[in-house]
Amino acid sequence: MRKTRRHGLILSIICLPFSLMIALHASPAVLGKVLISPNEIEKYSNLSTSVAHIKVHTINANENGSPLGVDSNRVIVINFDDSYKNQFTNAKPILDRYGFKATFFEVCDWINSKSEDDEMMTWKDIAELYKQGHDIEAHTMTHPHLDKLSSSELEYEIGQSKRCLLDHGINSTIFAYPYGEGWDNPEVVNIVSKYFDLARTNRDTPLTFLNCGDTMGGYAPDQPSCSTYPDNDILVGRYAINSWSHRHIEGDYSTADQRCEGACTYYNNSQMFEKFVEVVNSQDKYNTNGSMVAIPIVVYHTIVSDHDLTNSKRPVDITVNLFEEEMRYLHDNGFKVLLMSDLINDSI
Repeated sequence: MRKTRRHGLILSIICLPFSLMIALHASPAVLGKVLISPNEIEKYSNLSTSVAHIKVHTINANENGSPLGVDSNRVIVINFDDSYKNQFTNAKPILDRYGFKATFFEVCDWINSKSEDDEMMTWKDIAELYKQGHDIEAHTMTHPHLDKLSSSELEYEIGQSKRCLLDHGINSTIFAYPYGEGWDNPEVVNIVSKYFDLARTNRDTPLTFLNCGDTMGGYAPDQPSCSTYPDNDILVGRYAINSWSHRHIEGDYSTADQRCEGACTYYNNSQMFEKFVEVVNSQDKYNTNGSMVAIPIVVYHTIVSDHDLTNSKRPVDITVNLFEEEMRYLHDNGFKVLLMSDLINDSI
């Protein structure tokens, strides 16, 4: 049994017609729970009344209401996607060195496998991560483009990924969309909502804004509200938690062919470190006067042994020495590292 943590974030969504608190590490949910239909999602996304809020929550707070153990100007969530073995062999020892815990989103059918280029984690590796207090969450069965699947295929990829982890003693309550796709698709979100309490995507900004209804106009004017589907093409809230994917190649790059098919930008280690520092500190202009308004979520994939990223042709690679430098920066600058399971949904 894992210990309940002292801190967390509450994601309050008043657009839904029920009240629910999801406790950390609760017992496995019933897979066939009542589903939220796309029509219901749109029905409760009226711009005049529907606003999503995220608040800071802890069991114990100081007299002024601020959370114990959390520096609101220095908070980050670290994620790893896709079950690569080098996350366990290369990244975990560095996390251990600095006392950090991370959230690992697993692709179930990739576990215990090996390809010409990559070896994946074993279930033994995942059990060890879970035992040591890391988060283990769901990232589908085979990592497909969810927007291209039928309803039955979506049920398999999403629902079975929940069942797969349950079969290994892990109750995943959070889902990550492969390629960041599907968060704005009512059919996909509808099925995700049957099995999971939260879902993570990635978009242009690295920040997930807190107290959304009070801050969006000032901090994200291009986003008209915190509602679900206000214009049928924007979703924010618990099924579209934002993140920043650590990528050293951007643009029209074909990962399969390992070549640029248009305009591409390439970054070396020094440049990527500068981007990382900019991303994690982008919260500072919002988190002032003891308040928490925004939090960055950084997503890693493959941690390779090359000395510099210029030797890598895979956009999501990060070198061991660069990962070490980034973790040292977080440690030396007093960042509080949270888990995705520290996000708690409280619909009121």
